[in-house]
Amino acid sequence: MTGWMRLIPGPLLVIAISLVHPMTASGLQATQADGQRTVWDGVYTEEQAERGGVQYTESCAGCHAPDLRGSTTSPSLVGMSFTFLWGERTLGELFGKIQQLMPTDRPNSLPAQTYRNILAFILRANSYPPGDQGLEDDVLDQIIISAKPEPRP
Repeated sequence: MTGWMRLIPGPLLVIAISLVHPMTASGLQATQADGQRTVWDGVYTEEQAERGGVQYTESCAGCHAPDLRGSTTSPSLVGMSFTFLWGERTLGELFGKIQQLMPTDRPNSLPAQTYRNILAFILRANSYPPGDQGLEDDVLDQIIISAKPEPRP
């Protein structure tokens, strides 16, 4: 977690984040109306996430922890912290950040497919559903990371 987040107890952090960065169903509906997909549309395959899990263990778990919860120096890749940092941004933005900066000791050193597999693993760890098509470079900028959509009335 980042500096100020570590100073706030868990339940208060949840409240603070929800007040500062609300994820609304109307925002999600507007995104879908524009033709963009969200991570709730099944944008990776289970096989891709399985490969990504092995690759995450080899290249990422040392800093981000085996459970993806991060450490004092590396952010969490799951849960509300992840959604707060990446919500309403595209998978392309997240992919670019991961590829440019990770692993910290050798940035941009892995094949693009490995980064996509690790991204699929992160999506699965956040309970986003798998689908029939794997993540590919040409669709990443069209997929929005979002909180779970609220059921329509």
